[in-house]
Amino acid sequence: MTERTFELFSRLPKEIPVSDAEEALELLAEFRQEKEISKHDKIKAEALKQLALAEITRKYDFYEKLFAAVFAERKAITEGFFRVIDQGIREKNNDLVLAGLSSLSNMVASSPLANFRSLNH
Repeated sequence: MTERTFELFSRLPKEIPVSDAEEALELLAEFRQEKEISKHDKIKAEALKQLALAEITRKYDFYEKLFAAVFAERKAITEGFFRVIDQGIREKNNDLVLAGLSSLSNMVASSPLANFRSLNH
């Protein structure tokens, strides 16, 4: 019970003489109104909670798909650099090996999350 509800409840007479019936009915009506407001607030709070959960879920799904795509792309690029390095080793082509290693090094040094803050919408 809220403090206000408790106060209203405590103001109700224990035995209601006919002369106090009107006051008691008014107090009961006030008590019911407070209870209905409380129900409305609970419904509103539940709706807000559901909206917040939906927004969190939407953002989670977006970032999960984004990260999966970004890291899948990086994996494919990394594998490509290793193929270049392997080809350079097989052909004993130092320039090809160095180009593959340099490209791989540059990619690894850059963060796919560097622009993460700009995604926070």
